[in-house]
Amino acid sequence: MRLGTGMMEARTHRGAWASGDAVRWSVLTVIALAVLSIDQALKESVRSTFDPGEGTDLFGSFSIQHVQNFGVAGGGLEANALPFAVLAMLAVLGLYEFLARRASARVSLLIGFGLLVGGGLGNLVDRARLGLVTDFIRNGPNAFNVADIAIFVGGVVVLVALVASLVLARLTANSAARPRSGRL
Repeated sequence: MRLGTGMMEARTHRGAWASGDAVRWSVLTVIALAVLSIDQALKESVRSTFDPGEGTDLFGSFSIQHVQNFGVAGGGLEANALPFAVLAMLAVLGLYEFLARRASARVSLLIGFGLLVGGGLGNLVDRARLGLVTDFIRNGPNAFNVADIAIFVGGVVVLVALVASLVLARLTANSAARPRSGRL
């Protein structure tokens, strides 16, 4: 009877794990699709309102300007942009799966990677459809878009979550190793 009970417990545990996985991936997908939708809607608005190079001033050094970016990483790698972008997206998803199973900051990782994936998809959709990425937020000589902002913020969130997780683990380990004195 014990063997059967153990197998049932293992099946139940696996079912709960799979359910948690499904929720985790669903939340990541919703965040990514929200970023993708906002990014694509704003890019289409800029493409339909302004010709390339045209725009309007906002404030200070900021403006809205239709910029066509044929490369990646600030305009480099023009000829190989699409394969590079697909490979980068697969690497991000693999890294998320690896970290989500090992780190204690799962909610922060979920939000950070949702932003990273959504931003990556926003630029990937442009590359696949148009052969370029539409940037429209201009700050001096730099131009970027909502996808780029999501990628940057997502990266910061993931980095902070991982550092906080490591610090918390170290504090917990040090606290557990410290002898307790004088208390009954």
